[in-house]
Amino acid sequence: MEDQKNESPLYYPLDDFTSKSTYAAATTFFAFLGEWMILFITFSIALFFIPLTPSFTLHSASTSVLKATPQSDFTANLGVSFFVDNTNSLGGTINYASFNASLFHRRQRLSSFSLQQDTLPTTLQAKFHNVSLAIDEWGGSVGASSCGFAYLDLWFSVDVERDKLQGHCGQVKFELCSSYGATNVAPSFLASCDVYSALVHKIRLGVLLFLILLLVSAAPVPLLVEQFLCFES
Repeated sequence: MEDQKNESPLYYPLDDFTSKSTYAAATTFFAFLGEWMILFITFSIALFFIPLTPSFTLHSASTSVLKATPQSDFTANLGVSFFVDNTNSLGGTINYASFNASLFHRRQRLSSFSLQQDTLPTTLQAKFHNVSLAIDEWGGSVGASSCGFAYLDLWFSVDVERDKLQGHCGQVKFELCSSYGATNVAPSFLASCDVYSALVHKIRLGVLLFLILLLVSAAPVPLLVEQFLCFES
């Protein structure tokens, strides 16, 4: 009788159904997990490329020479005009609380500027007084004056609601002439500054670390599935 049962095409051992259902459940689970991993990786990559911070654009740089020495050392008042965008790429409004900028020449800090107010104007000018610096490149003579250019690095930070923005505008060119009381305004130019959010930077760093952990954890998953199926069978 047992032999007839085993030879019957309608008879299947219970173990076969259990192993097949277990395999199907495991396959569904890991397929679902794989889809979420793909979505998470896509979101992580997008987060690194979507600009979430506003733009700061340089308009012009102005120079008022106070003193020049025969050694071509200058003391001057410098000004940098900014166009400030108060919206981000998601359409949100950014509320500024303060603006701080620093000028560097040959990795040495020359001067700093701070503006503290509830709402920054759309266009603001960072003013640096009594800055001492030397010429980087001579550009010829204007009348009885010798003129040259100084290339300075401009760094700034902006306090906003629940965040802090950091920025760097690269080399800003100032024209300096040796005549006393000379005022030189460089032609207006547009230069977009690199801006990043401290909060977004931390989020991106956290997502990157979590992504690395997830990928490392997912590496032995096929081995675990194989061991699990072997154990069930």
